[in-house]
Amino acid sequence: MALSINLKQVVASPHLVGRAIEVLALLTAALIVSTLLLMPGQGPESVAVETLVTAVALAGLLSLIHVRADRKALGLTRFAFAMRVVGADMGPVFMIIGAVSLLAQNGGGLYWIAPALLASMIAAIIGAWVMLVEIAR
Repeated sequence: MALSINLKQVVASPHLVGRAIEVLALLTAALIVSTLLLMPGQGPESVAVETLVTAVALAGLLSLIHVRADRKALGLTRFAFAMRVVGADMGPVFMIIGAVSLLAQNGGGLYWIAPALLASMIAAIIGAWVMLVEIAR
């Protein structure tokens, strides 16, 4: 919704396009992992591999977006940009920890996935808020 309201401003700035992709990627990954976890009859190894592949792909995409982002063009301080990166990367990092611990059958396993999904959704909601409100300022 935020992207459709401020589409002209987002498309006009290549830096905001990256932020929009970040929001969509976080939500998409959360939906993919949630959907895969709902499939009955899977063994822990299957769940771990599916989660790990999704998390690594998400982490790679987010890293690419963050490396290419021009913090100064976005008007962000180092601290604000660091908080954006940490917030966005919490979800994939927790997913990776959960998947690895599930494979090792030690360390919490799926108990890491719930906070991972919540972290991803919270980061996406904050990003959507920026797209909806902060662009217009």
